[in-house]
Amino acid sequence: MTVGVIGAGKLGSQIALRLHGNSVRVLASVKTERSRQRLASLGLEVYTDNRLVVENSDVIMVAVKPANLPELTFYVDKPLISFVAGATLESLRRLTSRPYRAMTNVGLTAIAVAGAYDEEVNKLLSYIAPTFWVDERLIDPLTVLLGSGPAIVAELATALIRAGVNIGIPWDLAREVVLSLMASMPSLDDRFSLEKLAQYVATPGGTTIKALVEMAPVGHLVGRAVEEAYLRISKLRQ
Repeated sequence: MTVGVIGAGKLGSQIALRLHGNSVRVLASVKTERSRQRLASLGLEVYTDNRLVVENSDVIMVAVKPANLPELTFYVDKPLISFVAGATLESLRRLTSRPYRAMTNVGLTAIAVAGAYDEEVNKLLSYIAPTFWVDERLIDPLTVLLGSGPAIVAELATALIRAGVNIGIPWDLAREVVLSLMASMPSLDDRFSLEKLAQYVATPGGTTIKALVEMAPVGHLVGRAVEEAYLRISKLRQ
């Protein structure tokens, strides 16, 4: 199978490399010769002509910026999987008769995909990351939670590292401890559930409950931040 990746930037190039590493032939397109040479040095077949990629691929993946989506003018009777934020299935029908909307992140930790279920598409996406088929209405909120999530979690982790340094812990040690804490979350969730974890570790009048009381506004701020990011998606469609 040959997969064409239109827009091999930060996300598109990671997708292309993950597929390439799973013995899938990948044709990628970029805008500049400099980008072409950089990706070619990684072993990818790269072109600056979208038409060549589209015509010679069995499946098309689109990872361009939302503002650049209108520049695509081809039409195919092949599966087209869009990772473009805000691009609806209906809007993608001008490019293909078999559209799919997908969302992942630069860490490729998971993929949410909407469209008519297809075993071939599911198998292909599973080469990239674990895949979850969802209703299209969930793609926009997952664009924030899944797509923006790594950056949000990284900011929260960095804040905790700085807090540790502020009370006297060396930066490298604080960083190692925080990353270890984050890695332990799945096992702690299995044992206690994240929602109830505080009940097990916060003793009356203790240090943990004091910290939780002080950081109570953080939950509201995170909620507002995610909501504002979600509202931004509607603007991307305009």
